[in-house]
Amino acid sequence: MVLFRGGLDAARLVLEQHFGHSRFRIHQLKVLGPLLSGRNVLAVLPTGAGKSLCYQVPALLGDGLTLVVSPLISLMQDQVGALRRRGIAAAYVNSQLDAKQRRVVLDAGVNGQLALLYCAPERLASLTRRLRAADTQLSLFAIDEAHCISEWGNEFRPVYRRLGVFRSLLGRPPTIALTGSATPEARADILRVLRIPDAEVVVTSFDRPNLRFLTTKVRDDRERFALIRARVRDAAGASLIYTPTRRLTELVTRALLRTSVRAAPYHAGLSTGIRRRVLRAFLSNQVNVIVATSAFGMGIDKPDVRYVLHWGPPPTLEAYYQEAGRAGRDGRASECVILWRREDFDWGNVDPEMRRYVEARRDWRRLLLEYFGERVG
Repeated sequence: MVLFRGGLDAARLVLEQHFGHSRFRIHQLKVLGPLLSGRNVLAVLPTGAGKSLCYQVPALLGDGLTLVVSPLISLMQDQVGALRRRGIAAAYVNSQLDAKQRRVVLDAGVNGQLALLYCAPERLASLTRRLRAADTQLSLFAIDEAHCISEWGNEFRPVYRRLGVFRSLLGRPPTIALTGSATPEARADILRVLRIPDAEVVVTSFDRPNLRFLTTKVRDDRERFALIRARVRDAAGASLIYTPTRRLTELVTRALLRTSVRAAPYHAGLSTGIRRRVLRAFLSNQVNVIVATSAFGMGIDKPDVRYVLHWGPPPTLEAYYQEAGRAGRDGRASECVILWRREDFDWGNVDPEMRRYVEARRDWRRLLLEYFGERVG
């Protein structure tokens, strides 16, 4: 059975006509080759490597619907908006839509009017029932930010552990799981949960030579804020500041605004409308600095982030690599800094590898690469 029309030649044509690129990158070809031939694929590609094209292009070559599981509303909004601007029929189903709006989107999906349908994993149970009832064929099942299966699936969002069940109920369509970071153990877990043990696994280098990694020990929060302000105040591009709590996000934002820095907060406690406006302002350069919890950032296509600054250490190196990787997507020099005090470890939510990284005096790049199982020359 031919699942995707035309193979790589047709994919190149779609890439040029719909996305304006003349050629695929080498790692994208390594993903698309097996995927277009009907194989399942796990793709571990660095932030900024064009992961979304690895399922968006095949979606326009398939005879059925491409269903994309995505973890964040902001990520769905960003990607669906970009696709629609290119004339591609795409939509999302999430908690932001009321019952009538969801019904309209689902009708379009089952009636063949959509190429891509994005959904949160929590929507899969009801969505699967609707697709099965309508006997809707999926040409592709895509799991974006697949590291969430291991990172969030055990406690925070347990529905991630059922993705393989939903895949089976949907007829075991060709499946692609994509992430910017996954240790060898996390990769094995993703394959096990999705029930695709024979998938083609494509892993490229985790090294981002244009990013400078470092950690800086501070005496107190006053010094921590002063170092952040000094970096972002005159930055040539955008900056992201990650804080551990919503309250701190608001406090840091207000302090930056008092020093004439164009900053805005982003966290899950804000209304959907406010989060949408903040994201739009950031992407259009009306706001230079976003102060955020980990709710912000996955898949956001902002190429000129010059600084990713962490108020304190994230829980894991995997989480840190995801967040730091939002810097320098345009290939230009950018800086990723963790500011820390000894007291930051008293909460007990920082794993030993993260603490080892933070307390190191040098070789931060080497420590990151070794964590992901990559040899350092």
